[in-house]
Amino acid sequence: MKSVIGLVVGLAIATQATATELILYPVQIGSETVRYRTGIPTLNLETASGSVTVTPLPLDHNHATFGVAVYNKADNSVNFGVENVTATIAGKPIPVLSREELQRRAKNRAAWSMVGIALLSGVAAAAVSTAHTTSQSYGNIRTPHGTYFWSSSYRDNSLGAVAAGATVAAGTAGIVGVQNRLDYTLGTLATDILQTTTIDPDNSYGGIVVIEKPSGIAAPYDVTVSMHLNGVEYPFTFRLTEQGKNKPAPFTEAAFGNHPRLSHSTPAPVPPTIAPATSSLPSQSVPASSLPPPAASSS
Repeated sequence: MKSVIGLVVGLAIATQATATELILYPVQIGSETVRYRTGIPTLNLETASGSVTVTPLPLDHNHATFGVAVYNKADNSVNFGVENVTATIAGKPIPVLSREELQRRAKNRAAWSMVGIALLSGVAAAAVSTAHTTSQSYGNIRTPHGTYFWSSSYRDNSLGAVAAGATVAAGTAGIVGVQNRLDYTLGTLATDILQTTTIDPDNSYGGIVVIEKPSGIAAPYDVTVSMHLNGVEYPFTFRLTEQGKNKPAPFTEAAFGNHPRLSHSTPAPVPPTIAPATSSLPSQSVPASSLPPPAASSS
């Protein structure tokens, strides 16, 4: 029994040890612009008929996942959904997963989680039992990682049986918790996954897009996801690789769509022009006879 427990625990540790943290890095392939927020890039492409932005999201079980938003600049309404999204990996088409497919997989993952909890619960219950041959049980269980065989024995009114019962109860509580998380996940998928929606002129819509994980291709690899809106293709490429490794070349300065700082300085006011003062009285001529005679000069 201890060997069975060790096998299960060892499998969990080995799975954690071999898991690598993968991340999506943007790759510049054209005239797209990029902006960053707390280290997360958002790419944008804009044409006369629309605008599309794509943001890489945390991977869903190593599936490339993106947040997509589109803006309709055309004069007519347009439908947009998963059917308007295509993807390629290493130049080969790769499926874009629908909401229904993602919900089916979410249920399956939850089922395997429940099986795992039940298996560990049963193994632990058998391990704490002090019975010998009073009541023997044998069985096997298949998982995605192989088939495991187990056996257990119980004796009524023993402390071991009480402990085993408590362990089984804890396992049942764990399964209920998994079911609750599944319900939440399915509800989120129903609202967040990109689905066919009519976008009126000057309106936008967005959702989550999940790309199928390729078989036989190991990271790093480049995945190109393209949106098709109003007859125009908007392609974006990302490199899926281990964090900090095999990073693509940085984007050019032009890709940042930089805008020069606007000058807010106010010019000095121009002083008003002051005209010379003029008399408002009319000018009068003085007769020469009225002027005093000039003074006589001494010789």
